[in-house]
Amino acid sequence: MAARLGALLVTLLVAGALAHPAQAAPRRAGPIHLQARTPAARRTPARVDKRIPSLQRARELLAAVKRDPNKRRFRHHWEKAIRALVQAARGKDAPVALLEAARARYGLYRFSAVESDRDEALKLATRATRLGSHDAARFAAAVRREAGDDAPPTKTRVVRPAVPRSDPAPARSGAGAPAAVAASEGRSQDAAGHADAAPAGDDAEDEGEESADAELDKVVADAVEQPQATPGKDHPATAGAVAPEAAQAQGPAHVSAVKTWSSRDYTRVAVYLSRAVEFEQEEIAARSGLPRRLALDLSPALLDGKALARPVGDKQVDRVRAAQNDADTVRVVLDLAGSDAYQIFSLDDPPRLIVDVGTRQARRDVIAQGPRPAEQEKPESPQPAQPQSPAQAQAQATPQPEPQPSPSTREESGEESDEGGRSGAIRRIVIDAGHGGHDSGAVGPRRVHEKDVVLEMARRLAVKLRGAGFDVVLTRKGDVFLPLEERTAVANTAQGDLFVSIHANAHPRRDRQGIETYFLNVSDDRYARRLAARENGLVTGESDSGGTAKRILADLDARSSAESSARLARLIQREVCTGVRAHVGPVRDLGVKSALFYVLLGARMPAVLVETAFISNREEEKRLGSVRYQEEVAAGITRAVQSYAARESRFAAAR
Repeated sequence: MAARLGALLVTLLVAGALAHPAQAAPRRAGPIHLQARTPAARRTPARVDKRIPSLQRARELLAAVKRDPNKRRFRHHWEKAIRALVQAARGKDAPVALLEAARARYGLYRFSAVESDRDEALKLATRATRLGSHDAARFAAAVRREAGDDAPPTKTRVVRPAVPRSDPAPARSGAGAPAAVAASEGRSQDAAGHADAAPAGDDAEDEGEESADAELDKVVADAVEQPQATPGKDHPATAGAVAPEAAQAQGPAHVSAVKTWSSRDYTRVAVYLSRAVEFEQEEIAARSGLPRRLALDLSPALLDGKALARPVGDKQVDRVRAAQNDADTVRVVLDLAGSDAYQIFSLDDPPRLIVDVGTRQARRDVIAQGPRPAEQEKPESPQPAQPQSPAQAQAQATPQPEPQPSPSTREESGEESDEGGRSGAIRRIVIDAGHGGHDSGAVGPRRVHEKDVVLEMARRLAVKLRGAGFDVVLTRKGDVFLPLEERTAVANTAQGDLFVSIHANAHPRRDRQGIETYFLNVSDDRYARRLAARENGLVTGESDSGGTAKRILADLDARSSAESSARLARLIQREVCTGVRAHVGPVRDLGVKSALFYVLLGARMPAVLVETAFISNREEEKRLGSVRYQEEVAAGITRAVQSYAARESRFAAAR
């Protein structure tokens, strides 16, 4: 009996042992899996804090980009902050974080003019809308309206009265608009009575149309967090500097570099800063064997690195020095070799202080010395002498001196400059292809880059101008980045006779199209201000153009110089539009306008900026990439330069 009970017990135990794994098997993955995940789950919060930013941290990253002009200029800083906002879109923070990422991406679009940035902003706003954000829905609708994808909200639209024309053909510039019409539309006029911002013919209805959507205006305004700018206490040249209270909160500015460009009759000095800062200027007369000096005291400021003393060795500036003058003041000193006048002005984003030194007296001395250095890019080509306009002004308070003629040509012709103007052949044309290097310029819907197409047009233009007998200087020959102040310095030190900067336009409305040409002036037109801001590398279109620029241009005796530039602009606008219509197809003539383009500021010659087409428009983007269109634009500019030179030659002969 006991044996049977023992056998039964063994059987039961064996059966239980066999049954246990069968029952545990389906549950084994559960407990073991949970045990494997439980420690990781406990560690997850610590890893999230390190790798996935909180919404507050993401906001801090974006604010740092907005505040710092050096970070603001580089895409990877924006991308990092926007990526942090998207990663912070978790739980209840998701709708807010996605909307803020969408707004930041749109702000980047307004800075970059890259169409894919706006598309991504719409995608982010759509995600936020699906999570219940009504603000995101309004923002997305505003962006679509701006792009022309949705109908605008019903509102009263003010339509300008049509300007009567005796000629049925559309006007190609503002030249034909009556003065009264220009005044009634709030446009300024140049010395010849031409409306400097007049729209062209039938395209006037589109001119100046801007997004008036408060939602988008706020996004653009928030794209830059800067202290309010105030004029300097003692020197109007410090307008645009940071208010003292705000400067104290930000800490001292850093002086990172001092660069110089020079020729025999011109020197440009650029002082690069981490932020705008007040400065005082003092001219110290020559005495006790020391030269005449210009001292600039920047405060509060710190000099990065050691004190510098850089020889320049030209007739205007012998040496440039920079040192920490006291605990919070950096002193920059220019040892002036002669009695030449100088101009001081500031540029934004990134902040830099520009000093131009050189006068007409110095240029007359250069003429007496003989030919300029053999720096042209081709041998001299036979060409009849074509004297320039006598209407070139001397700059008094900003760098827009009169153009520089060829000394060799002047010697050959026996002509001399006088105080009222100049004469001499127009021989050297400086061509500036906009953007380059890390600055791609605007990027179209098909990813065509502005920097590439304008360089191709500049090369084609150089070939045609050389074939017409002109010397040509290219500010850039390849895909390299040049600061705007360096481009103007290249033109001035090369002693060019005309300066043409080539660009492709961009606009939030995808249906905007056409050609327009600009010369330097202060514009009251919001569209022109925003275009200038994009080309100047600014995020917003306001800058200080209404204050400092007006003072700069008012202090100049720049009327005749602006008149020469406007005349060249009208010729280019007419010839390019006519040629494109004849050989490529219809094109909208948006006319000749003026705006504060940094690349034109300080040019010592008639200078214009040509917006050859809208790369943001799919059809015109395709045109810009075509050899046929590039050739026709180059041919039109060449004809305009030839016409300008011939007219100036006839005018000089009649004197």
